[in-house]
Amino acid sequence: MTGKHAKIMVVDDDLGMLSTVKAILEDAGYEVFGVEDGHKAINLASHQSFDLVFMDISLPGIDGVEAYRQIKLVSPGIPVIMMTGFSVEDLVSQAFNEGAYTVLYKPFDVKRLLAAVQDVPDAPWVLVDNYEQENRELIKLKFEDFGYQLAVATDGNQAVAHLESRRYDVILMDVGIPGRDGFGACQRIVKADPSAKVIFMTPHEVNQCVRQALMAGAFSLLSKPVDSDHLFALVGPLVGVSEDSAL
Repeated sequence: MTGKHAKIMVVDDDLGMLSTVKAILEDAGYEVFGVEDGHKAINLASHQSFDLVFMDISLPGIDGVEAYRQIKLVSPGIPVIMMTGFSVEDLVSQAFNEGAYTVLYKPFDVKRLLAAVQDVPDAPWVLVDNYEQENRELIKLKFEDFGYQLAVATDGNQAVAHLESRRYDVILMDVGIPGRDGFGACQRIVKADPSAKVIFMTPHEVNQCVRQALMAGAFSLLSKPVDSDHLFALVGPLVGVSEDSAL
């Protein structure tokens, strides 16, 4: 994981260890949030998107494996690195079965900790800007199944706010988004990030607005209703993901 603005959550009931891991990661340039139990971790993951979670496997009340199970319900593609200072091989086995990326045994040195973060592959980020809830959820579920990190917006202002805090590999944008002209929003996005791949979705015939879309800087344009397999086939190659190889 090499993203400059990667967000990491650290979960550990040992406040000294929590503070140490948090400080190491912050010194390396990551944005870090620390919590001391599984319930707080689940709540935080429900309200914010993270690129990685460091999770102590032995937590009071709810262990790290169960907390990870519940976090995956709200953020299916998120990688987790488990930490343990005890011989809890049954929980370690459960963690790997749930999809944990690796397990670090305490105490661990700074180099080992940072190497573990850098080894985690970067999951592509997609912003879905669509005010039709049913379509938005179908698109979201499709891409999460293949390991993408997803954020959703219901209007143009919300979409622009997302883009101010994170770079997205692909932006799926409804031409008719309320609150902002889709073409104007696209121009603003591409001006801020010339590498941004904006794919418009339109209820109109493509040839009616293809010129406007391309002049605004869009990468492609699809007619609605959008077939999710077609959409994935278009987006996958842009970020190096194929339908045969989920992240």
